[in-house]
Amino acid sequence: MRRPTSITPPPDADARSGGLEEAADEPADELSPADRLLQEGDQSTPDSRRFLALLKDLANFRSLRDPLASLCDDMRLTPTQVHALGWLGMDGPTQVGVLAQRIGITKKTITGVVDRLEDMGMVERGRDAEDRRAVTAKLTDKGCELYKIINLMTDAGVRRLMGLLEPADRESLFGIIERMLARLKSTSPVR
Repeated sequence: MRRPTSITPPPDADARSGGLEEAADEPADELSPADRLLQEGDQSTPDSRRFLALLKDLANFRSLRDPLASLCDDMRLTPTQVHALGWLGMDGPTQVGVLAQRIGITKKTITGVVDRLEDMGMVERGRDAEDRRAVTAKLTDKGCELYKIINLMTDAGVRRLMGLLEPADRESLFGIIERMLARLKSTSPVR
């Protein structure tokens, strides 16, 4: 089946062979997650739209969205490389495929990211002790030093954000997030 290339199909999609109408004929278990969402249509709620609008408004503040921008510029790192260093610093040696999932990029893309970080002396590859076929990445001493800076800069950004809230509001925010995490953990395993 031909997969749609955009979220909104062109107006003539129904007239073409292989258009979205084929998705409705397939059994639900054969649909990709994207096709399933397209088939179900917009099911947003006032709460989901409000929450996304609030996140978007927060993201417009560069100081909150990108506290590591100056580090990226100074160290000539991409945001993806900084994310990789951050995850490796938090998780320790990690299979490259798992690292790609954590960052939200493809396995093909993570290979290039790890290559560049390895060339910079920040990361080294190895083999997973339990699965010798799997490639892992881990921080070098130089990478660990940079991770400390990333962690300090991230903490400074979070402190600025928390400083905008009264203590009672911070406690409410923490409680809401903790309850959401508890519910998520009870329904699906952490990956």
